[in-house]
Amino acid sequence: MANEQYKAKNYENAIRLYSRAIELDQTSPTFYTNRAAALMMLKKPKIALDDCQKALLLDPTSIKALLRGAKCNFTLGNLTEADRWYTKVLNAEPNNKQAISEYQQLQKVQNSINQAEFCLQNGQYAFAASLINNVSSYLDEIPTKWKIMKAETLLEQNEYGEASRIANEILRGDQQNPDAHVLRARILYIEGDNQKAAAHCQEALRCDPDHSKARILLKSQKNAGNEAFKKEDFNKAYEIYTLALEIDPENKNTNSKLYSNRSAVLVKQGKLVEAIKDMDKALELDPAFVKVLKRRADTYMKLEKYSEAVQDLKAALEIDSTNQELRRELHNAERELKKASRKDYYKILGISKYASESDIKKAYRKAALQHHPDKNCGDSEAEVKFKEIGEAYAILSDPVKKQRYDSGVDLDGPNCGMDFDTVDPNLFFQMFMNSDNFSNMGSGGPRGGFPSGFGGGFPSSREFPRQRSSGYHSYGNTFHS
Repeated sequence: MANEQYKAKNYENAIRLYSRAIELDQTSPTFYTNRAAALMMLKKPKIALDDCQKALLLDPTSIKALLRGAKCNFTLGNLTEADRWYTKVLNAEPNNKQAISEYQQLQKVQNSINQAEFCLQNGQYAFAASLINNVSSYLDEIPTKWKIMKAETLLEQNEYGEASRIANEILRGDQQNPDAHVLRARILYIEGDNQKAAAHCQEALRCDPDHSKARILLKSQKNAGNEAFKKEDFNKAYEIYTLALEIDPENKNTNSKLYSNRSAVLVKQGKLVEAIKDMDKALELDPAFVKVLKRRADTYMKLEKYSEAVQDLKAALEIDSTNQELRRELHNAERELKKASRKDYYKILGISKYASESDIKKAYRKAALQHHPDKNCGDSEAEVKFKEIGEAYAILSDPVKKQRYDSGVDLDGPNCGMDFDTVDPNLFFQMFMNSDNFSNMGSGGPRGGFPSGFGGGFPSSREFPRQRSSGYHSYGNTFHS
């Protein structure tokens, strides 16, 4: 009854009757191969292939089962498997005309697909698309791989809408297809939606952690960030690097470089503390990243964290011991560290390193008046401060001593300043205030015995008596409150 329905092309009825026959006798391979034939006529090759496999379990030599299974694989696009099944048929029956014809057709399709792949790789996108369209006519169901290939040819020809439709169609049927996710990511990336592109790349790598195209796209994101950095579009570069970091959180090698690049952006933006955090993350992923160690040392120097800078440069030299630039920078950092550990004369006077000679004099006069012992009787802290103020002025008012102090030369030799343990700072102050060399500074003097203006030079340490003061002295009208 099933055979009669098949001949009458009533395939649905035939399938129903073949299924009834199988229920009555599950040991007959013929029932399965016949039902497979009916299923193939209704373009249901996946179910038909399952019947062919069941038939072969019952009779491994069944030519009908092999031939129909080969055809199912062919129409499903399983070309390698189809080749294997046809080969079995031809080994058993070398003159089987159906097998020979279909096998030749299979080889033609396989050659065309190989040629399409070659064209796609070599930029012949239109020809690749034409080949895929031609071979697709042989199949009941176009393989997902071929759909991906076709979408890639459309993408390269700027036909984003159709390429996007194919990608979405695949993903609706299979959310675990990494190729479709990468295809969708490429389209979104071109359209400028970097955030969604990153999400699809991340999903692709979840499905296949070794997916090369997802990693290539990740590299493309990094390159795009580099281009934005070169154009000094730092906001865009930061955004791209941030999105790229989300694509593959487990990729230590790439992410260390991304953190490094993003830290360079933050340095350019003046966000030094944030930049340090990114450098820390880069070095967590790659402790031997010399470039980042050097950049972090440079940033620490800008933040005046000289000890940290020295540590980073020493660590970098342990990795790259022949790098002379690192040695020079380490020497400079160590010198700055020494300088930082001594008294900061600029800070004592409350001025910047770029203060003029006039500014230095004004600052000394103001600070010395504020902390003079006559005005702060019994205040030991004021006495110490008064002494430091005089010491700071003695160095910064002398061009030679100031240059030695600024360059750090004094750190390698004798003290470039005066020995304030052997000089009375009150006498020092009086000589400053009564010097005939001061010109008018326009600020006026204090009430009482101070002159009304300042200017000129400052007596050197040679002019001071070499005596140790047992304390500060009041000099009559030197200070009037």
